[in-house]
Amino acid sequence: MVLEYQVMINTVQYAFFYLVFSIPLTLSYRTTKVINFAHANLITYGAYTAIFLHGVAGLNIMSLATVVAFLVTGSIAVLNNVLVFTPLQRKGSPPSIVMIASMGLWIVYKYLLYIATDIANYYTSRNFMSYGRITYLDIPRGVGPSQALVAGLAIALITVVSLYVLLERTKIGRAMRAVADNPLLAEISGIPRTLVVNLTWFVCGGIVGAGGVVWTSFSGATTPEVGDSMILQVFTVSFVGGLISLLRTGVGAVLIAAVENVGIALLNTYFGVPVSFKPFLTFTTLLAILIAFPPLGAGGGLPYRFLRRGRGSD
Repeated sequence: MVLEYQVMINTVQYAFFYLVFSIPLTLSYRTTKVINFAHANLITYGAYTAIFLHGVAGLNIMSLATVVAFLVTGSIAVLNNVLVFTPLQRKGSPPSIVMIASMGLWIVYKYLLYIATDIANYYTSRNFMSYGRITYLDIPRGVGPSQALVAGLAIALITVVSLYVLLERTKIGRAMRAVADNPLLAEISGIPRTLVVNLTWFVCGGIVGAGGVVWTSFSGATTPEVGDSMILQVFTVSFVGGLISLLRTGVGAVLIAAVENVGIALLNTYFGVPVSFKPFLTFTTLLAILIAFPPLGAGGGLPYRFLRRGRGSD
């Protein structure tokens, strides 16, 4: 019973994380058409903003760390777009080249963080390479749900509600949707496309960084590889949404969290499959989704193609 309870708690917890990390990936792709592997760095830098505030400045207030992380990672996302993505797109580079550039950014940011952690370790004598769980003063703790579960629920709700209000109830949100649907027409209509795209990157990057802060209240040890360890799951969740639908991306967050936690618990209990096989389940799910419903095509999965072929032969 304890195991079953913990499995369900972990499923809910990871669903919150995957939702907060994946919805911005879907939204940024919808608006910019950039498949951004540097997205992993935003998770890590958000977490390490909280870690540096705690380990260097002695601050363990999640609300403060979340605001600072939002500004830091949002600014990084805008910087990536201004210095790398936009210049490449203006030169007519295909999406594959822009994607490869994002991979380069991914590697650069990771090793810059390793340098920063080495410096912090030298001056503070604390282990920033594997930083322990942070207990925050402004989040309820004790009997009942853990701090991470409370914070995860809060950040997930804030993300969903804020994005709904932004996209559906504000002029800038309507401009973002217009740029996502038809960037050329939006520009002709007088919408400042560059401003809208940069704002999208800032919002998306900031949300991911805020989620990274919550991770530090959950993980027993946070390392500079934390974003890398989740990038497969994050992309899989966004692929469930077709890299277009925010609603389906939210559904994908629950699906992948359940596949990983409930699925591996059942396989471990009845077949002795090691818990370390979690990534195998995620990757199998990703392959199934890519084969059945390729995310970059409008519903052009294998069943659809076979159906069209059959009709063409009539």
